[in-house]
Amino acid sequence: MPDAVAVVPPPDNVRLGFRALMRNRNYALLWTGQLVSEMGNRFHWIAVSLWVYSLTHSATAISLAISSMFAGSLLVSLWAGVLVDRFDRRKILIISDLVRATLVLAIPSLIRMNVWYVYLDLTLISVATAFFRPASFAVIPTTVPRASLLTANSLFSAMDTGTEMVGPFLAGVLAEAVGYAPLLYLDAATYMFSAVCIGLMVSTPTPPAGVVGLRFKSLWEGVTEGLQYIRQDSLQWGLFKLIVPATLVGAGLNALQTPLAKGVVGLTDAQFGTFNSIWGFGFLVASLLLGWYGTILGRGVLIFAGYFLAFAATALMALSQTFQHLLLTAFAVGFSNTMYYVGLGTILMEFTPSAFRGRVISIRQLAMGLVRVASPLAFGTLAERIGVRDAILAMAMTGAIGTGAVILGSSTLRELGRGKGDDPRQHLGLWRLTVGSIDPEVEETQQHRMNSMSLMLLLVLVGFLVYWWRVYAAMLLTLLAVFAYLGSRVKRRWMG
Repeated sequence: MPDAVAVVPPPDNVRLGFRALMRNRNYALLWTGQLVSEMGNRFHWIAVSLWVYSLTHSATAISLAISSMFAGSLLVSLWAGVLVDRFDRRKILIISDLVRATLVLAIPSLIRMNVWYVYLDLTLISVATAFFRPASFAVIPTTVPRASLLTANSLFSAMDTGTEMVGPFLAGVLAEAVGYAPLLYLDAATYMFSAVCIGLMVSTPTPPAGVVGLRFKSLWEGVTEGLQYIRQDSLQWGLFKLIVPATLVGAGLNALQTPLAKGVVGLTDAQFGTFNSIWGFGFLVASLLLGWYGTILGRGVLIFAGYFLAFAATALMALSQTFQHLLLTAFAVGFSNTMYYVGLGTILMEFTPSAFRGRVISIRQLAMGLVRVASPLAFGTLAERIGVRDAILAMAMTGAIGTGAVILGSSTLRELGRGKGDDPRQHLGLWRLTVGSIDPEVEETQQHRMNSMSLMLLLVLVGFLVYWWRVYAAMLLTLLAVFAYLGSRVKRRWMG
């Protein structure tokens, strides 16, 4: 693969719109590769969870599978971040994709031998992912200007959530039609496609520390430097402490949603795929809204509101009695996850120096890996004793109390929560929402198409609620009317 001349990212004060971002060769290739790869990941998740549950009918077995998907990061995350900060990030991305493709191809053979072999294979896949994620995180800021990071992250989030909408639905249908193994073969092929896309990217500048080599002493020094940076920076340390209470809910829900949906509510494989797709619908709506209006809110507001909305939606999911109930709560969980994911990712990219980005994300990944391994095991065991519903409720309450305690105990986080975004006057108004141009960097025709898509998605959601859940649809419309009234009052106040 021939080396190319290193490219210099656009100036930090240049704000690019969606179309301009997709004209950026490196960003477009990375985005396209991840689009296909993430679609495969949806197939992977559905195939593994349904296959393991069909063999065991055990919440503990599913919890072990989920924990295995993150266990590998515990072994290599710290070293992965140091290597990402010192070596060619593009090559790290390519090798990670090829390794994951090989390991996924082995799952159908392993699961027929013994499910414990699958847990080991999933652990090895998570090792490769521990290298891929910090490398990808570190590459994005080198391809787009700082002023466009929120837009770039929103576009990545929209891609990710679009696959979350379509992928699980298709996976559920295919699982009933052809079985689980073909889904895994498709997933392996998507990793290979991603590797090709990354290989076509133009080389980006490699940090000068790359000449140090692989001596253990230098690696450990790199790790300690990253830990010291996080500990000494009040913002980084506050966000780091939020990992435990905030992550345990999402990780535990990943493990318990299958026994809840399949074992308690009684969904079919196709319905289970639809249930997972609705999460993606919430992701997509939130991504579009954040892409156009996210700058109104401060980053802290996005993060904290997203966390607590997720806790509330998780508790309501535990109380769901029907397929329709699960769909509505899944939408709310997906919407809230996108709020804090985009806000948190943007803050980390904006305020983390380039030389520390790989280490910061890998250290955070290690901490999240610990929680993602422990939470499914703990709450999966609890579910076997007190029931799936009660275990999810206990999990949501623990997350809410812990997150609130961390925020109240950190003056930096409290200040972050009071942060303001752009002047709301430039975003308010139904006419501007439906036909106006919000972002001057975005072409007017493209703006109209994106506005129409956002409104169409919202209308589809309202129509779905009216059809499936008339009483709750009426409640939702009432809330919307209240918000519209309050919004008009806020607008009059801002306009003087």
